[in-house]
Amino acid sequence: MAYFGDGRYTIKIDMLRTGEIRYLCWHKSNSILAEPNLILRNGKMKQAPNGENTEYVFLFEERVFTVEHIASKVKGGTNYFFIEVTDEYHKKSTWKMEQIPIPKYFRHLV
Repeated sequence: MAYFGDGRYTIKIDMLRTGEIRYLCWHKSNSILAEPNLILRNGKMKQAPNGENTEYVFLFEERVFTVEHIASKVKGGTNYFFIEVTDEYHKKSTWKMEQIPIPKYFRHLV
């Protein structure tokens, strides 16, 4: 569904055979073949009617993780991802990330 990152994290959002949407996050210092540093399950997907953006929402303890995927309007263009984490006090932190190529050894798992 999505594979993206920045200088600190690599993130993969996928759909399991059961239909469950899952969020996997690795610190850049770790290989994506290693156990993820964070796994969020039971995500919800919301797609805009025009198809230009999709949101994935995950609940974890008292936090809400929202990933917004903005698709490129140009074929082959860059897709952008924004992660917003809202804590129990409604304080929000946001990170901008970019789509990254999926490594060959990981493609069959996506």
